[in-house]
Amino acid sequence: MGEIKDVLSSLRRGRGVRVCPECGSTDISPITMTGYISQPTYVCNNCGFQSTIFPEVDMAELKGKKEGRREAD
Repeated sequence: MGEIKDVLSSLRRGRGVRVCPECGSTDISPITMTGYISQPTYVCNNCGFQSTIFPEVDMAELKGKKEGRREAD
């Protein structure tokens, strides 16, 4: 049942990527496997930030922001 929800969510919103709210990195990993009772905890492999909430952004939106940063530099 969980796979169906993931497929429907990805079709509706597009492909999302978790982003660290502290440093903006997309190098995020789950550190707990307890997704049954509570939300899994994630860690940013770049800055070490840990939380159960990491915002997801659309891949196209993320690519647009990275290109905008390059143009500004």
